Amino acid sequence: MSTNAEIPPPMTCDPSIPSPSDPEEKAHRWQQLSTRRSERRVVGSQKEDMPPEHVRKIIKEHGDMSSKKYRHDKRVYLGALKYVPHAVYKLLENMPMPWEQLRNVRVLYHITGAITFVNETPWVVEPIYMAQWATMWIMMRREKRDRRHFKRMMFPPFDDEEPVLDYADNLLNVEPLEPIQLELDRVEDSAVYDWFYDYKPTKLTKLINGKKWQLLLPIMEAL
Repeated sequence: MSTNAEIPPPMTCDPSIPSPSDPEEKAHRWQQLSTRRSERRVVGSQKEDMPPEHVRKIIKEHGDMSSKKYRHDKRVYLGALKYVPHAVYKLLENMPMPWEQLRNVRVLYHITGAITFVNETPWVVEPIYMAQWATMWIMMRREKRDRRHFKRMMFPPFDDEEPVLDYADNLLNVEPLEPIQLELDRVEDSAVYDWFYDYKPTKLTKLINGKKWQLLLPIMEAL
């Protein structure tokens, strides 16, 4: 064996790293580091809302997935398949009701265009929701008689070889059908007349707090 081996330099202790002999100081510094990391995550996770045209552009570009420029993201698209049932569920959950002409919702989308979710939960107040559907029962009986909003549909609606319709080109400029609403009486239904068919009635912000609600007696009487 050679006796001229180099002796490694002595290890230096970083003063910023607490020594194991002082557990209280070590715990305090560790808590400070964890707090800074959590603050960075919160600041980095706040993103501004993008305009709807941005999402439409991503969806339109991914109409034909056979292009070679998408071959590197195949693992992302395959991994997103397991979330498709949840995406469909959120879409059905937030569909506009018959008394709404249209409904604007927030969406959460992957940057690669692999999948998109509706990022809202439609909370309802039970008495208002039941009263709205009760008016639909009356109006749908009239609709069955008059057939003003009714149109027969051919099944299947789309052929297997038919390309996907682009929303901006085919549906964006089409005027939606009129909502099905019962004509309310301004005097008898004055407590609910201004907001009864609104998606999120702003006049009830003081009476509805998250999942909790407390309606006044005139409102409950009208409902």
